[in-house]
Amino acid sequence: MEEKNDVIVVDEYKEKLFQEFISSLPEGFQSEEIRVHLRSVYDFAYKAHYGVRRKGGNHDPYITHPVAVATITANEIGLGVSAVVAALLHDVVEDTEYTYDDIKDRFGESIANIVDGLTKITNVYDAKQNVQAATFKKMLLGIPHDPRVAFVKIADRLHNMRTIEDMPDGTRQIKAGENLYVYVPIAYQLGLFDIKNELEDLSFKYVHPERYQAISQYVEETAKSRAELMADFKLSLMRILVKTGNTCRLSVVSKSLYQTSLLMTDKNQKFEEINYQSVRIVFEPDSTDPDAIIQNHYQIYASVISNFHEKSDSRSDYVIMPKSNGFSALVFKVMFNGIFMEVQILTSDNDIVAHRGYSPSHANRKGLEALRNNLTNFDPNEDAVDLLFRFRSLASVETIFVFTPKGQIVELPKDSTVLDFAFAIHEKMGQHCLGATMENKTVPLNHVLKTTDQISVITSPSVKPNPQWIGYVKSDKARQWLENYWKHRSDIQKLEIIRGEQEFNSLLRENRMLPEPQLMRLLVKHYNVQKVEDFFLKIARDEISSDNLLETIKRLKLIIHNRKFDPDNDIRSASQSVRNRRYVEIDYKTPLLINSDITHILSSCCCPIPGDDALACTDSEGIVLVHRRDCENAQKLTALYGKQTTKVIWGEDLDPVAVPINVQGTDRKGILKEITTMLFDNGISVKAINMSEHDGIFGGIITILIKNTMQLESIISKFAIVHNIVRVNRVSQSHS
Repeated sequence: MEEKNDVIVVDEYKEKLFQEFISSLPEGFQSEEIRVHLRSVYDFAYKAHYGVRRKGGNHDPYITHPVAVATITANEIGLGVSAVVAALLHDVVEDTEYTYDDIKDRFGESIANIVDGLTKITNVYDAKQNVQAATFKKMLLGIPHDPRVAFVKIADRLHNMRTIEDMPDGTRQIKAGENLYVYVPIAYQLGLFDIKNELEDLSFKYVHPERYQAISQYVEETAKSRAELMADFKLSLMRILVKTGNTCRLSVVSKSLYQTSLLMTDKNQKFEEINYQSVRIVFEPDSTDPDAIIQNHYQIYASVISNFHEKSDSRSDYVIMPKSNGFSALVFKVMFNGIFMEVQILTSDNDIVAHRGYSPSHANRKGLEALRNNLTNFDPNEDAVDLLFRFRSLASVETIFVFTPKGQIVELPKDSTVLDFAFAIHEKMGQHCLGATMENKTVPLNHVLKTTDQISVITSPSVKPNPQWIGYVKSDKARQWLENYWKHRSDIQKLEIIRGEQEFNSLLRENRMLPEPQLMRLLVKHYNVQKVEDFFLKIARDEISSDNLLETIKRLKLIIHNRKFDPDNDIRSASQSVRNRRYVEIDYKTPLLINSDITHILSSCCCPIPGDDALACTDSEGIVLVHRRDCENAQKLTALYGKQTTKVIWGEDLDPVAVPINVQGTDRKGILKEITTMLFDNGISVKAINMSEHDGIFGGIITILIKNTMQLESIISKFAIVHNIVRVNRVSQSHS
């Protein structure tokens, strides 16, 4: 009898969950035919996951996850029935006994292919292959064929992050790191701005919990005053806008906490200096004529700047030249109550696009089109890690807009050259590029372009590519063409250098190492070559064996770690000096205590010090590598080798660490002596000073020995007693 009652309870739960799901879907899903179809898919998914519960505190039935992902896919991303079906089935092949063929037989090849694209790679037999990177590669290369894979995966990640609170800290760190490194850039390129912001902040919360808390506190503490300021500004704007005759509404949009944090750390801005919120002027166009709509933007813009002082060089025109992800607005800053406020002017349709990447009248997602075009050019045979790095560089690149002689717009990466422009127009034009004319002047092919430049390329049949050209280009299209060009010319030394560098990087990746600047300098010295290119040449010509190189790298890393060693001394002494140190295995579920017994390297790319929010991983010798969480390399390691990383807990017995700090101020007699005296009086040893003066401005890098972050914060605050010092901040990269 009890068993029968249990079945009844299960059936009631199953029915209730389905009714909640189907009623939450948009109107286009409510026809009887679609409801019946979704019912059959739901029943299949329910049966497949029956008896399985989600990990975490609530241990809900697993079916709640695919149902939630399907709901996000329909309601927040705006996809159709096929994508919702795939979302309901997305974990079936990976987590149950059902196969690709089972899905294909029941629901068709198209749905089965989407599910297959969402399934992790598990049957990799090459132990050296990065399975996680290979899975990312599989998804990225599948986007040009069926982008629904990416959309459903983002919905999957979003729901996982919304429900990850009760998961172990190590798991949360890994998932959050993967999001920031892979899925957030995809969401941004697809124009899923609201989802991108939420996914970014949910990940930020677990990757950098202390900084997340600090930024959240800034936002909370300033919420009341900011709301009052925004209300006054909106009221002033509306009084102006009613006179324009346009039908407008005003809204406030906020940056993600993560982006705010990046501005505060990377650009050293204070929270008060950041436009955390912007006022968006959304208007209904009077006409469908594109020129008339552009005119509407500028009419509203003119009315605003005629009443408020505009900040010089603050305007970005994404109406004439929309972003590749579809964002189209006129963005600028004006002064209000002593503060520069950011204003965005856009149509009601483009306001929807600015939230979701599409609107009813912009059904074609421009971001998707641009992403597909980029990924179509990727080589499917490329190493998974290399391909992912290249995708990241494309995803994060800033762009410029330049013009052909006929006025056509060409979008290029920031700092692109004439040669990039030539390749963007046509491969043959790039191949024979001699230079260009701009404003009646002739410029060389490596001339750096800026937005609004109008370029006329000069070509000559006698011009042929040379190896230096690779250093001239920024665009992926030009770089790929040149790399392919040299692959067929083995007598060119440049190809050998490229191949040697690739072999070197592959060796580092296989052994979970990074090409740190200090390591590269020591390798050049050890192999008695003049520059790093000569070192790569030796590798390509087999003058350095991989076994010899790996052993040398291991020893040099020990030198880097043990700063008291002189690189000119016998390298072998380094390995002998640490023979008695303790090596460890990393467990991502358990934080690692770093103390003097643990052989570890504080990575020079981010200069971590005790007290920093940091992660650890090990190389093939068991030596622990430590990175700050906000380091780009740390993000790579978390995303690609998540289970081989863990959180760092700092011991109390570590030696002081060299920390570079940036000091800026106005020059006066005796200021440097006063600084060094202050440091000495506070028990701080100075390792190096690199300061200069120009036009009365005094500044540079002072490298000091610091015990931990508390001591660093304390000594930075002490600079306030030195007159004429304007700014002091920690430098995130090594200057040794």
